[in-house]
Amino acid sequence: MPILAAFALMGCLLAGVGVVIFGLEQPWNSSVLLLAVAGAGAAAEPVLLWIGWARRPSSYRLSALVAGAAGCGLVLLSGGHGLAWQAVGVAAAACLGSALASWKHLGLTEDNYPPAPAARAAVEQAHQSHGGASPRRSAPKRGFDVVLAMAALVLTSPLWLALMALIWLEEPGPVFFVKNSVGRGGRTFRQWKLRTMVHGAEDSSGPVLASEDDARALAVGRWLRKTALDELPQLVNILIGDMSFVGPRPQRTVLVLEYLESMPEYADRHQVRPGLAGLAQVAGDYYLTPRQKLRFDRLYVQHADLLFDLWLVTLACLVVFWWRWQPGWRGYLSAAQIRGRRRRSARSCA
Repeated sequence: MPILAAFALMGCLLAGVGVVIFGLEQPWNSSVLLLAVAGAGAAAEPVLLWIGWARRPSSYRLSALVAGAAGCGLVLLSGGHGLAWQAVGVAAAACLGSALASWKHLGLTEDNYPPAPAARAAVEQAHQSHGGASPRRSAPKRGFDVVLAMAALVLTSPLWLALMALIWLEEPGPVFFVKNSVGRGGRTFRQWKLRTMVHGAEDSSGPVLASEDDARALAVGRWLRKTALDELPQLVNILIGDMSFVGPRPQRTVLVLEYLESMPEYADRHQVRPGLAGLAQVAGDYYLTPRQKLRFDRLYVQHADLLFDLWLVTLACLVVFWWRWQPGWRGYLSAAQIRGRRRRSARSCA
């Protein structure tokens, strides 16, 4: 394999040299150079491992640097117009080639500790045995979710690429993290997030709740968590109907199974779709116990409607983009802040 990669690397570089010799003025020549640099980025990693220069996953980042530097050198030798943009292009191509190689070996998504079929069945059975109200459905709420999710996906698509690049550059490997969480009616679904922690963060601990200042978080991951941008992939969950913009925050199936053993009423929170924002989240998020979160989630289920959803979305945005960044932020909202325009409903929450 390293020998084949070495030949592939040499072929890519020779193709790039040939393109430069014949000039970069023709669009197809520039395209060939970008493909050659991307191929070099993918082929350089096994060669680097073979000669003992680096170890995974940092070797992928080093291979992108080597291929990008070689490509930029070829662009400078060409002496054509728009050298700066061409250099940016070949650097991006080198990173993309190396990223594709890393995703082939390490995967694009990290799905740690998916629940066993027995655990999934036990959670669903516990919901059926609890005998609570049937899962609630709301056509206006669902219509609001679909329209807003489609618009948000279109508007944020460039941001996805930038965030994926930042995650990969800090630690090459998967850029998405999959949480197997419990949805409406106790059904397990795949909840998508941008990866914010080191690869294999749960290898030694198993599935555990994250904390606000988790030592396992990447540097870019801490920023993503604080701005809630790691939640962007859940727009897909909302669009396909697994989630809503507002509802109880999804919990992992293995954790829900533990809660149900001591709190059978925990099933009540799954009468509605889980959401990006919820009453328990704006009330305290990391600072509430599972039983306290359940209390707020059950109150949301009782008072859920579209206007209340809009108010909770507003509160969640204020928490993420304003209050959380203020000096002396305590990590939770007061009862008066939660009430807002929903005084009557919120009075019952106090």
